This record gives sequence, structure tokens and C-alpha cells, in this order.
Amino acid sequence: MVTTTVTLPGELHDSLKQVAAAEHRSANATIVVAVAQYVQNHDKKAAVGAIAAEIAERHRELLDRLAK
Repeated sequence: MVTTTVTLPGELHDSLKQVAAAEHRSANATIVVAVAQYVQNHDKKAAVGAIAAEIAERHRELLDRLAK
């Protein structure tokens, strides 16, 4: 484990505490879940972008003809 200090605006910290309490988690555990989900979504978006680029390249001729 690595310790990281995060400075949050007061309103966001209050919201974090409310969410953590509602989910019966600590604020730290809630932050870990949120960061993990953010990273996973980022990775998925990157993968979708790479697939889209591959498809566009593979079908470039057809896409060029359709654009005319």
C-alpha cells in the first residue's frame, strides 16, 4: 500500500462522508473504490478509441466512398 494525501474542497469532503456512511464504508475505502472505477473507465475509453481507430483504418476506402 502507498499513502497519498488528497486535499478536497469542504463540500466534496462532506459529500464523501455521506456516501461512505450510506455504503457502510470508510471515506478511504470509498475513495479507493472511486479511483479504481475512474481508472477502469479511462482504460475502457482508451480501448474503445483504439478499436475505433483500427476499424476506421481497416475500412478507410469504404468510409471515403461513403463520405462522397
